[in-house]
Amino acid sequence: MKNWDPFIMTQIQVNQAIAAFFEKKGCTVKFARNGTDVDLIAELKSCRFLIESRGNQAVNHTGTDRIFDSSEIGIHLAEQLEQIMRFQQQYNYSNTLFYIIGNPDVSRIRERVGKISKGLDKLGIVQAWVQPSGKVTFEGEKSILLNNLLR
Repeated sequence: MKNWDPFIMTQIQVNQAIAAFFEKKGCTVKFARNGTDVDLIAELKSCRFLIESRGNQAVNHTGTDRIFDSSEIGIHLAEQLEQIMRFQQQYNYSNTLFYIIGNPDVSRIRERVGKISKGLDKLGIVQAWVQPSGKVTFEGEKSILLNNLLR
């Protein structure tokens, strides 16, 4: 598939950018030890941030212009949400526990997430969007609290 996204990021690159963001905010960050763990856990004082990320390119296609097609993007979003919801079952609700899905800030993924954003808000899931520069922004109802805690 030809590249029609403005930039390409693998899941690893998305995780690295989000980890760097949290580290700059003074958080300790742990990467997943296996495929069943959440991708990243960031902690600051009594706050815990559980992050599940995806990219728009497979790691084994790094350095090429091959990206995920629209059906693969949909599958990855579903996997991301399933993983986050599985972790929601393991923890009690708390204002200091944040569930975050991380993705490259490309329109194809934004459009998919936009179709379910109200549902994400009801589930307390924050959206992390990664720019090609590595800048990370957060959206969703709980993102205001998250941003205030990380000031």
